[in-house]
Amino acid sequence: MTQFYFVRHGKTEINAEGRFNGGTVDSPLIPSGVEATKRMAQHLKTVSFDVALSSPQMRAQTTANIILAENAAPPELTVVEDLREMRLGDWDGQKIDQITAAYPEDLKNYRTRPDLFAAEKFHAESYPSLIARSTKVIEETAKLYPSEKILVVSHGILLMALLNTLNGVPLAKIRESGIVDNSSLTILTYSKGQTLIEAWGQTF
Repeated sequence: MTQFYFVRHGKTEINAEGRFNGGTVDSPLIPSGVEATKRMAQHLKTVSFDVALSSPQMRAQTTANIILAENAAPPELTVVEDLREMRLGDWDGQKIDQITAAYPEDLKNYRTRPDLFAAEKFHAESYPSLIARSTKVIEETAKLYPSEKILVVSHGILLMALLNTLNGVPLAKIRESGIVDNSSLTILTYSKGQTLIEAWGQTF
């Protein structure tokens, strides 16, 4: 089985400002996000990663590079477009409390009933689209590297949707577990049709 080390990027300026941090916006890591990632890097420095994959967004690439800089034998980082965060359309970069006030029912569905979220209303990506593209990355990677260790650095909504789907959770319930923290680690061993979670949302 392939062993995946899934990491959510460090906390960013947009996270700290309480704004939607989706697939069409980006901002630097704040100092606490860098420090939390460095603590994770120390924990992972002796792991022999065979492959390292990152979202194209700079917050994820920065996080990946901090981890790889401390690694004893780091692989080259490969940027994968389909690891990009869920595109939130008109909501991206907007204050979360303002969207909550303006679209309470839509925001409720976004947060609690992904199967009912009307993404097209806000020119956003749907949850099924997000799940399809991210799951494809994992399936293809596992096929190419059936017994290797893979570092994957991505984003909160993508990882929540992907990991729960791989673990057999239906679309309507994928948000019940909550989103893993910034600079957190989830370890999952995977082969087609078989998933084992070894750690979930671990922080350092």
